[in-house]
Amino acid sequence: MITVLLIDDHSLIVELVKTFLSADGGFAVTVSSDLASGIARIEEARGFDVVLLDVVLPGLNGIGDVAKVVQANSDGGVVLFSGSVSAGFVEKAVELGARGFIPKTLPLRALTSAIRLVAAGQTFIPGIPAFGQADATQAQEPSLTQMESSVLRHLGEGLANKEIAFRLQLSESTVKMHVRAICRKLGARNRTHAVIMSRARGLL
Repeated sequence: MITVLLIDDHSLIVELVKTFLSADGGFAVTVSSDLASGIARIEEARGFDVVLLDVVLPGLNGIGDVAKVVQANSDGGVVLFSGSVSAGFVEKAVELGARGFIPKTLPLRALTSAIRLVAAGQTFIPGIPAFGQADATQAQEPSLTQMESSVLRHLGEGLANKEIAFRLQLSESTVKMHVRAICRKLGARNRTHAVIMSRARGLL
């Protein structure tokens, strides 16, 4: 069971996310509507596996307050949770120990996977250019070949390399090669991260 604290003052978002995660069965969700009460809940619970922190929040006045949440939840992960945030702000948050950024535009079906990645200690940053490389070419959507797109669709179905190879009449080593290429082009750390990022970008 992954423990999650959602610090957000948007009641519709809070109810939607809490209901969805609770229905999954693998998450125990606590909510808070402002920075002070959020930090208090972290201290009371002695930390959460993942804290989803809205960056437009009563009592939160910048990157320094993000650092306070990261410090309070030092045994778990803190990830920014926002409709929009600059790459620069995310970079500063990650430098202070946050584990990235989950956009509120992320499809709900991808949210659980993103939270599991953060709970496992990985950093999740979809849909924004790599730090220090925010030029026009970096901002463009990745150019996948037709075969890579086919492999990606099968990854999105949860198929193993062997099953994908059978469906596409390829060798398993060729499928592995395509998966590596997909991850490289998307800037993903692994196949699961590639699927999450693709869903966030509308590629799946």
